[in-house]
Amino acid sequence: MLYKSSIDVPVCQAPSLKEVWGTWLTELGDSVGGWDWWATLTFREPPENRPGWDKIGWGYSGRAWDRFIKELGLMKGLSDINWVRGREYQHWRGVPHFHALITGVAGLRRDEAWAWWFNRYGLARILPYNPSLGAGYYLCKYVVKELGDIQFSQGLLGLDK
Repeated sequence: MLYKSSIDVPVCQAPSLKEVWGTWLTELGDSVGGWDWWATLTFREPPENRPGWDKIGWGYSGRAWDRFIKELGLMKGLSDINWVRGREYQHWRGVPHFHALITGVAGLRRDEAWAWWFNRYGLARILPYNPSLGAGYYLCKYVVKELGDIQFSQGLLGLDK
């Protein structure tokens, strides 16, 4: 007999970790009023002729993300922006990039957020969140992928209260 998973189906038929995380992220977004944006943020290559520049590192990319979220808060005039983001290292380019679900930004212009990232860091694709496209599942590939990580805003974790 096959062992049963915690969701009471045979292990061989249990949903994949990616599916379970994706469902949970979708439900998490629903619990805070729904995700507003799906964002992909990519760093440009550092200029070769700029002294002191090297490849974009994990720490630098994390600070860039923090600045982006802070800027969104300044654009909005509030700080109730919540997010979940996956960060992956692009081996072929040698830099990290982000995929994120963001809520609390429905009143903001995506083109302004896009331009802010583009002017400082590189390419950005910011789209309205469409739950039928499975962004939560896509983002969760970083939970189960080597050298990837997933992080949540403090508000989603209940740490900002």
